[in-house]
Amino acid sequence: MIKNLKFLIIITCAFSYTLNAQNLVLNPSSITHPVLASKGMVATQHYLASKVGEDILSQGGNAYDAAVAVGFALAVVLPRAGNIGGGGFMVMHDASSKESFSIDYREKAPLKASRDMYLNEDGSVNSLRSTIGYLAIGVPGSVYGMWEVHQKFGSIAWEELLQPAIKLADGGFIMSPYMTMTLNKVHKKLSQFPSTESIFYKNYPIEFNTPLTQPDLARTLTLIAQNGVAGFYEGEVADKIVDAMEKNGGLISHRDLKKYRPSWRKPLSSKYKGIDIVTMGPPSSGGIHLIQMLNILENHDLQAYGHNNPRYVSLLAEVMKYAYADRSKYLGDPDFFEVPVNIVNKEYAKKILMKLKLFKLIRATTLSININ
Repeated sequence: MIKNLKFLIIITCAFSYTLNAQNLVLNPSSITHPVLASKGMVATQHYLASKVGEDILSQGGNAYDAAVAVGFALAVVLPRAGNIGGGGFMVMHDASSKESFSIDYREKAPLKASRDMYLNEDGSVNSLRSTIGYLAIGVPGSVYGMWEVHQKFGSIAWEELLQPAIKLADGGFIMSPYMTMTLNKVHKKLSQFPSTESIFYKNYPIEFNTPLTQPDLARTLTLIAQNGVAGFYEGEVADKIVDAMEKNGGLISHRDLKKYRPSWRKPLSSKYKGIDIVTMGPPSSGGIHLIQMLNILENHDLQAYGHNNPRYVSLLAEVMKYAYADRSKYLGDPDFFEVPVNIVNKEYAKKILMKLKLFKLIRATTLSININ
């Protein structure tokens, strides 16, 4: 036994030495380690969804197939991170054509939506109306977004890509400790709605290692698998969505669902110290302001400052302050508002750079720079 233990220690040390000699990213002193791969990799917030993507790639599917399958799997195992009742963005780079693409499949306002629908009688904002309940729901875009990507780039049959998600919904899975704690934390909010309570709170508080089955979701995913977007935006599922809206003060109609289409948009591109950046453009605010901030930061040697040293923190805080001030002033939906994309110009970044004042308290509401 002792001889075997010594042998194990020697092998472990030799292995660590070899990895360090090759200058890999493994850190022997860390309790977590990165995953290495040579041909492809899938990263999501849930291991079951990551496994779905890995399986699709192993079966010969491409990255677009894997993204679609993962999107629907996340709708089952991690609904807060991705679900068929929501929407999103996707940025893609095609290695063979060396082209980049992006698609906007965010939710859209129902046709019956009005300017003052989230205001109280006195004109003040009612934040609950826009965040909780049927009036807060936009026309879902996830299913149509995934469908568009698959139609343009997919190689494996649509129905096949949804099978893993259907199995996870119908057969169930063990909820992670994080999901268990999160559901217990938001019980008061979610239990207001009988449908949500019946799905997630068969017993409360939820105990660790509790399985979650979602047969209704499995049925919906099956209809989408069999009928494509028509399985969601028309027919049985659409009827149930509209019926629930009408009974609970929501606004989504059959016309809203049938009219919904995602938008292919040109992605934003830039360089940061010689590194190519391709990211989502408006209406996403993340991409345009990521580039804006990096354009300013590339004029500084962040590594020389040291991570989280006072100068480093003050610099990042001030740069982000300018970016978020511009976000509040200039960002919107390009279908209805002309967003000044020269926010990402290097010359504009230099104007901000000249105005930066570190270690001073400056309110974001006082920041103003000519963008032209």
